[in-house]
Amino acid sequence: MKNLLIYHFKTYLKSYKLLLPFLIYLIYLFAAYGIMPFSIVSSFSESAGVLFFIMAYVGFSYAELENPVTEQLILLRINNDTLYYLSRLTVLLIIGFVMSLLGLLYPLILNSVNNNHLFTRSLQLADVTIGFFLHCLMAFLGAMTGSFFHPRIIKNRKLAVLLLFFVTVMGISKGALANYIPQTRFVSWIFPPVFDILISFTKLDYFAIPAMVLPVTLAIVYGLVLMIGQIQLLKRSKF
Repeated sequence: MKNLLIYHFKTYLKSYKLLLPFLIYLIYLFAAYGIMPFSIVSSFSESAGVLFFIMAYVGFSYAELENPVTEQLILLRINNDTLYYLSRLTVLLIIGFVMSLLGLLYPLILNSVNNNHLFTRSLQLADVTIGFFLHCLMAFLGAMTGSFFHPRIIKNRKLAVLLLFFVTVMGISKGALANYIPQTRFVSWIFPPVFDILISFTKLDYFAIPAMVLPVTLAIVYGLVLMIGQIQLLKRSKF
């Protein structure tokens, strides 16, 4: 696993495709925390929502880098398809973890520089812990969503881009759409539960764990289904 992770990281870093999402997220953080004070819950939730889109792009662009010839050679060498595909997804999880750290450390450092005046109230340990977990969860959800549109799963890449755009946008807007078209509630479950997570923090001054349980569970299950489904589809899809 270690050698596979090193190989995947080197491949992705050499492509420089990680630079764009990193810069976009950094620019967002600069702009989002440009005027203070902020509500801790709403600012962390918004940042996590943006990270979902960033990681969806990362997952998609990472899948695009896959070289069929190299992949076949590695699979023949290790003779373990599941390990190979799991190592690819693990790299995305590590990237998501690092991006989550960035999304949380930036406001924490900025708050310290501004003598704890960045937020509308004092920052507590629970805010930091739950805020980081929220970022990691959204990063996981975004990465699994983006990587699911793998070239071997959806060969038409223009269609894959359109579908990814549609799925990610619906993930965050399906609640608002359901208010206008109630019938969409019957099919909204097929989209990432981004809206379900973010709406649970609306107008709250503190993170409420009871309100998080159901949407967080849905997000974890949804992400795991995408992860397992992707691995199984790739194992069955021939080169």
